[in-house]
Amino acid sequence: MKSLTTETALDILIAWLQDNIDCESGIIFDNDEDKTDSAALLPCIEQAREDIRTLRQ
Repeated sequence: MKSLTTETALDILIAWLQDNIDCESGIIFDNDEDKTDSAALLPCIEQAREDIRTLRQ
């Protein structure tokens, strides 16, 4: 089995979060007060992927 890189894992997570948004999923990742959903989390994960790409250069 091929080793999973951090960038590839983030790509998978980004695709999953986007699917959640497209399907209007009600998944909340933290608590009922903050209500962090896929739409709120997606930009942070995209930034993390860009940071990883920058570090690899």
